[in-house]
Amino acid sequence: MIDIAKFFKAYDMRGTTPELDWKIYFLIGQGLVEEILKPESLDLTVNVWHDNRVSSDLFYKAFVNGLLSKGAEVIPCGLGTTDMMYSYTIKNDISGAIVTASHNPKEDNGLKIVKKYPQMLGLESGLDKIRDYVLKHYETLELTEKGLDNITNDKNAKIEAVEFLNKASQKIGKFLDLKIPKGYTVVVDAANGLGVLSLELLKSQYPGVKWVHLYCTLDGNFPNHPADPANPDNMMDLRRKVLESKADIGIAFDGDADRVFFVDELGEIINTEHLVAVFAKTLINEVQLNQDIIGKELENLSHPLNPAAVYVVSYSRALPETVLCEGGAAIVSKQGHTFVKKLMKQYNAIYGGEASGHHYFGQFGFMDSGILAVNLMFKIILGRSLMASDVCAEYKDKYFTSGEYNLKVPVGRDMQMIKDRVKRKYLDGYISELDGISVFYHTYKFTIRHSNTQSLFRINVETKISNEQFNPKIVLDQLIDLINN
Repeated sequence: MIDIAKFFKAYDMRGTTPELDWKIYFLIGQGLVEEILKPESLDLTVNVWHDNRVSSDLFYKAFVNGLLSKGAEVIPCGLGTTDMMYSYTIKNDISGAIVTASHNPKEDNGLKIVKKYPQMLGLESGLDKIRDYVLKHYETLELTEKGLDNITNDKNAKIEAVEFLNKASQKIGKFLDLKIPKGYTVVVDAANGLGVLSLELLKSQYPGVKWVHLYCTLDGNFPNHPADPANPDNMMDLRRKVLESKADIGIAFDGDADRVFFVDELGEIINTEHLVAVFAKTLINEVQLNQDIIGKELENLSHPLNPAAVYVVSYSRALPETVLCEGGAAIVSKQGHTFVKKLMKQYNAIYGGEASGHHYFGQFGFMDSGILAVNLMFKIILGRSLMASDVCAEYKDKYFTSGEYNLKVPVGRDMQMIKDRVKRKYLDGYISELDGISVFYHTYKFTIRHSNTQSLFRINVETKISNEQFNPKIVLDQLIDLINN
């Protein structure tokens, strides 16, 4: 008996094949129509995409068939990035979905669903209803794989989505206005995932750049390394290639290209906990200095954008402290795109950022995009004549971060037990339980939270001092000991 419920996560749907099968996708398609779109009187039009994993084509076909069987009007777009799906969803103000497991291992797959941008379906926002629908009908489903109709993809819809994404790129990155230095060299590591498609768009936007390709052929087996740039091990080849090519910057996309990480010209990974502060500062200043952009960014975005940024409680204080110094508002969120997007819409925020490589843009329907983050990075570097290593330089000696440490949950431990232990030991600090447990002191902070997708405790530490007696590693070791013992 398959434990189907475990596939439905806080932010989306993920699982490992062959337990995760096409029948589940067919029923999710039906459930989306019957449990969400119809009851909420939403448009029954859904645009659907998929990544290049080996299992994605069949799962895409099954999901589309499930939607059609319950009366949905489907716009099947085929292979494309998550931000391409967002583009079509925003432009046409309809629902959207993409079959993808993002950065997960090659055996995995999943599904991200936009109910109505920027509302994503998670367990707290409707995915639980679809889960229950699948559980109710899975055993009685009589359809066979041969009974699935073939799908003809809509090429014009894909062109429309790319054009919209290109327009958003110019709005946020101003690529038409930038002067490219002669010989400017960029290495892109697509990890054989959908970053290949993002690279093609970038090449059309920046024809003056010398592009160096690293694993830029589509291969759903990800033969070179996993499409997860958040893991430093997966960035080693890019770092070497940047140095070997004497490149100005390196770019690494994840599997569905909605996340991006950067390597500077010295071959060092640019700290994303600091980069989100730079991005927030840049966009907030643009809102304050150029009021003409407010509410005029894209056709369907008429809301005013505020000088506000949403950040995740577990990461560095660099973003909120920077935003406050710039006269903006810093809004704290739990980890996860469903929570960040909800808060961005609530406060009409210009930007939201996670150290996991997600960057969210008010000018893009509050959605996240890897290619828009690249455009913004190029605008900052080329527009200010900076080296990549200069972008976050002001934060290097002010905020010392551990990076996210993942600890396998020890037998007999749970999050409530860890919270109780932390409260006893750190009772003189300011404690927040917004997402796991966070403790704040003047000189340091830390967060321990349980992963929403794996049996892991995720630990983040930041200090404002780094010496032999006190630095993130020392605090991290203390927290690991507290959890284990």
